[in-house]
Amino acid sequence: MLDIRPFRPEDGPALEILARRLWPRAPHPGGLGWQLATEDFTAENAAVAERDGGIVGWVVIEGPNVLHSLTTVTLTGAPEDPDAGAALLDRALARVGDAAVELLVFEGDDALRDLAEKAGFVLGENNTFGEWMSRAATEEEIHLPEGYRIRPVREDEQEARVECHRTAWRPFDLPWPEHVGRVDPDLTSRFDRERYDNTRAALLYDRELDLVVEAPDGSLAACCVVWWDAENRCSEIEPLGVVPAHRRRGLAAALALTACALTARRGGDRVYINTTPNEAYPTPAMTYATVGYTPLDRGTVLLRPAR
Repeated sequence: MLDIRPFRPEDGPALEILARRLWPRAPHPGGLGWQLATEDFTAENAAVAERDGGIVGWVVIEGPNVLHSLTTVTLTGAPEDPDAGAALLDRALARVGDAAVELLVFEGDDALRDLAEKAGFVLGENNTFGEWMSRAATEEEIHLPEGYRIRPVREDEQEARVECHRTAWRPFDLPWPEHVGRVDPDLTSRFDRERYDNTRAALLYDRELDLVVEAPDGSLAACCVVWWDAENRCSEIEPLGVVPAHRRRGLAAALALTACALTARRGGDRVYINTTPNEAYPTPAMTYATVGYTPLDRGTVLLRPAR
């Protein structure tokens, strides 16, 4: 029996396991773990398909937002259970109503592509689903400014790790282009100790890959999580941030290369990062490109025009 219901926080581990099994026709299970830990999925914007007591798919509705003008639907699970995929798509479209909507279809997910075409989706003008950059996992010589060093976070500095992330991701201090508009200086990151604890409980979390850059004065200057997936022999970096006072010193590039080296030592062959060249927020992609990360097309964007 198939049941479509709102997402619940306790569904997280089953979604991570399903993503790992379906990769690359699904989000990377590490990046998904981060989304779940930071509560990107809620009962309002996400639903799951449950068959005979096990989760066989899910759908998420996002946007529009400052980076994207349309509502976006991401659906996972159709390759293994097309009926569940159809039911999830029907639910999402009912929620969207008559508004224009984009559907992200991962490369190889022919089942979802077929369902989308039957639902009236067509190729949009900008139809490449390329939200990632990637690079081969290789041993690298890491260069840092004098006095800085990269290391795993320590068990006794969880509060400092949270504060490093919050400072690095304060919206007003991010390098937005002028045309994006003024950002409220009072906005803060949603990340807190509870979300960090959630992160540490995710399927692929490994404290040895929860990296920080220690500054000469002992403070934390940057941080990132490298999500190593041994079954699929690849990692995803999500997220990576640098404290404003320490930017323009090569710390982000050094962390991105360190992720490649650590993945290679574990037998992996690829590292991904969830960003892409984007006019609304160009700095991250420009930074990673300097150390060999290149844009990656992960699938197709299908459009259902407004009705």
